[in-house]
Amino acid sequence: MTDGMTVDESLRALAALEAAWKDDDEALAALAAGGADERALPALVAAYGEHAMDTLMALALGLRSGMSDEEIAELSDAVGSTIGARMSSLLTRALKTWGELADRDDLTATRAIAHAVIDAMRAVTEDPSRTEVLPLLATFRSYALANP
Repeated sequence: MTDGMTVDESLRALAALEAAWKDDDEALAALAAGGADERALPALVAAYGEHAMDTLMALALGLRSGMSDEEIAELSDAVGSTIGARMSSLLTRALKTWGELADRDDLTATRAIAHAVIDAMRAVTEDPSRTEVLPLLATFRSYALANP
């Protein structure tokens, strides 16, 4: 589905983003207490952030359904040549490293990573100051459910 993430992982990451945005430590703690076979929440949120940023950067630079393989290859080259895309890549790489090093129940790290992901997502929308977070997350949730 999304860069090796399952639908359940995507939904869990989105729930964590929402919980962090709402300052809902109870929900965040419940998500962090996931099963032993689940990816640690800080790492999951950071990995999801990378997916979200890749998606938003591609859309911002013209990705649309029905593009040919050649058009997609050209878009990929264009994305890689923009400073915004390169900075996004650096940010997501740093967040992923932080997420992987954080303890699985480190709510402070999870919350900080989540807010950085949300801020990055908003930064590439048309009007970041007016982009409502919860509807943005709902859009990503719908996408995750529609594209297993």
